Amino acid sequence: MLSSMGDGRSSVSPYDTAWVSFIQDYTNTTNINGIITSKRPLFPSCLQWIVDNQLADGSWGEELVFCIYDRLLNTLACVVALTLWNTCLPKRNKGVMFIKENLRKLETGEIENMTCGFEFVFPALLEKAQQLDIDIPYDALVLKDIYARREVKFTRIPKDVIHTIPTTMLFSLEGLRNLDWPRLLKLQMEDGSFLTCPSSTAIAFMETNDDKCFKFLKNVVEKCNGGVPGSYPTDIQARLWAIDRLQRLGISYYFVEEIKSLLDHVFRYWNKEIGFFSARNSNLCDVDNTCMAIRLLRLHGFDVNVLNKFKDGDQFFCLRGELNKSLTAMLNLYRCSQALFPGEKILEEAKNFSYNFLQQCLANNQSTDKWVIAKDIPGELRYALEFPWYASLPRVESRIYIDQYGGADELWIGKTIYRMPDVSNNVYLQAAKLDYNRCQSQHRFEWVIMQEWFEKCKFQQFGISKKEVLVSYFLAAASIFEVEKSRQRLAWAKSSILCKMVTSYFNQEATTWITRNKLLMDYKNSSEMSRKKGNETKDILVLNNLHQFLDQLGKETYEDSGKDIHHQLHNVWKKWLRSLMEENIITSQEGAELLVHTINLSAGHMTCDEILSKHTNEVCSMLNDLQKDQGTGSSKTTDIEFPMQALVKLVFTNNSGSSNQDINQTYFAVVKTFYYAAHVSEEVLNHHISKVLFQQA
Repeated sequence: MLSSMGDGRSSVSPYDTAWVSFIQDYTNTTNINGIITSKRPLFPSCLQWIVDNQLADGSWGEELVFCIYDRLLNTLACVVALTLWNTCLPKRNKGVMFIKENLRKLETGEIENMTCGFEFVFPALLEKAQQLDIDIPYDALVLKDIYARREVKFTRIPKDVIHTIPTTMLFSLEGLRNLDWPRLLKLQMEDGSFLTCPSSTAIAFMETNDDKCFKFLKNVVEKCNGGVPGSYPTDIQARLWAIDRLQRLGISYYFVEEIKSLLDHVFRYWNKEIGFFSARNSNLCDVDNTCMAIRLLRLHGFDVNVLNKFKDGDQFFCLRGELNKSLTAMLNLYRCSQALFPGEKILEEAKNFSYNFLQQCLANNQSTDKWVIAKDIPGELRYALEFPWYASLPRVESRIYIDQYGGADELWIGKTIYRMPDVSNNVYLQAAKLDYNRCQSQHRFEWVIMQEWFEKCKFQQFGISKKEVLVSYFLAAASIFEVEKSRQRLAWAKSSILCKMVTSYFNQEATTWITRNKLLMDYKNSSEMSRKKGNETKDILVLNNLHQFLDQLGKETYEDSGKDIHHQLHNVWKKWLRSLMEENIITSQEGAELLVHTINLSAGHMTCDEILSKHTNEVCSMLNDLQKDQGTGSSKTTDIEFPMQALVKLVFTNNSGSSNQDINQTYFAVVKTFYYAAHVSEEVLNHHISKVLFQQA
């Protein structure tokens, strides 16, 4: 699927297919009476698609979800097509009956689910139907509201603007009147379309006979086997949203090469002046696709940002002139704004605006989006707002998103309701559940190992409980979750507990500076063959637990990767022990730098980044203080933001080679667990542990 995305896949739009079928092909023949002009569809396959795809109730449109705007618009367009070509009259009559019986339902239709440009294109179709004498109640009261909305929209985008710069009106040209077509042709896209829209391009071709319009329509009909989608191509949107879904579902690590290829395609067409639309080379961009691109490209080492193009006063918009904002577009703005670097004021403003907007929507129980019909939009909003990116652990996000993702039932709203199988499908969902349960099975097995290790090492003597061991393992497993990374995961969890053991021992009243120094000397002088024997006093227990862990980790890493990490591993722990000796007060925090180095060494990465190490220690020290003062105020939360932004920049703009990427990602993964621990309550922590480690997907 990922390797064959091409121009992006989306379902056929009966409405757009009908508009393309309206295009007439004239043929002149001569007989004894003179020249006779006959007409037929220029694209007969579009008319045939309409004939073949009527629903049982007489309508056309999305079958599984009844949206009155979608059904009426599609059905009226198809009825007009069948009437225009005087074919399949029983199907046409059944469609007319559906319109008559359902027109009043527009009164109760949710405005948020009104299809794009409905107030323009539906009245235009009604006029076409009236010219063909189709029996519809044109004076119905509900239609007056539609006309009123059209006039309001017209006032927001004046005619002169429509002809001068690319606007969303290019997507609905068939719904407009008195257009200056020679001027409009200057706003045509490279591929010959008007904003990738077949219906808009169809009316342009009927009015101008423009060859580029014809080539676009011919290409789309051929590529889509008869019918046409509401937008073509969708190569940018399909790629961006597919990557996002794979990441949130927790299975993107299987598709590293494919995702690189998809992002290379996206970056190739990145417009640094205005951003992105759903298709390449668009002359109009929206905040939704642009934000998804900025976030994903940044997290893969590309530094891009054009958000100032979507700010008007103190507001951010998705498309200029919009009457109401999309929840999911503002959610993408919020998610994007969190991947900011120091000093990026526009992203700070975007974060504050989108956060407040989404909070207000939740408070008012506004959960219907104007562009997508998804399984659990409120749940997605709540998670995003409760767990900012810094505090969102990969396996927690995946476990929750697996429940929120609707798979193939996720629908999109353009001029009509459509599906994007590259983005919303049951294959992703099934794969995510299989992978999640497979990883969780390994995690449960490792948790048994951790419990046995806990008993064997007698950590209770240092005041360490089994719950603390569980939390340490959870943080590791929620961050590095892949089955094959068992060694790194266990190294992380065990290192965390061993740090607690050492600091607990150092903090005991009976432990003097001399005792601590003796332990450090004994650690430096001991070797694998000369472990402490005899009565296991606490200092001997500390030393033996440390050495057994380090020796085993070194041995396993050598057997697996052929890399001898023994010397470096002992050195990083010696450095940490020495740093404890230099502190007047021994804190109970784990050494963040120590954790990162131990994890990376266990993966066979022999180098480290000194700048990142220093910054990681500073950030985690601040987060540790914040955790102690949890609930006392927000000032310290604000204080941590700038150091986190600096860390993000170091991690995601310093990736020369896959090895460096892995090393840098470990720094970020460890810091996120510190941020998470400072962010969540005990109740939330327990809920996440239960869900991530013990509840199957």
